[in-house]
Amino acid sequence: MRKILLISHFGLAGGMLSTMSYFGIGGDNCTAINAYENDLDPKAELEKFWAGVSDEDQVLIFTDIMGGSVNQLVTPCISRPNTYVFAGMNFPMLITAATLPEDASEDELRLVATEARNGVVLMNDFAFSAGGDEDE
Repeated sequence: MRKILLISHFGLAGGMLSTMSYFGIGGDNCTAINAYENDLDPKAELEKFWAGVSDEDQVLIFTDIMGGSVNQLVTPCISRPNTYVFAGMNFPMLITAATLPEDASEDELRLVATEARNGVVLMNDFAFSAGGDEDE
């Protein structure tokens, strides 16, 4: 089974999980840790997460920023087989990760990072009509 962990400084991870739930993706195999929010100890929460992971589980971990304290906390988890840590989480990558087939290959998992990069665009680079067809 695939387990997905979202872990960030303060409320970003919880907000991402809430949005995933709104769109009906992720489900029971997703966990969010809002590190340092309300004095939450991320190490203790991470231990609780790992207590629910079996040796056969694939684990995808998403952090808010590369090199940040949360990212540093989970990067050693890469030594666990079948565990992948992504930094710089955004919603397009989470949609991709949550909808991958259970038997996704490592190459398919790498597409998660590609989707993250593709999801970041400067909208000024796109031409829009100045008409009144916008939803209000």
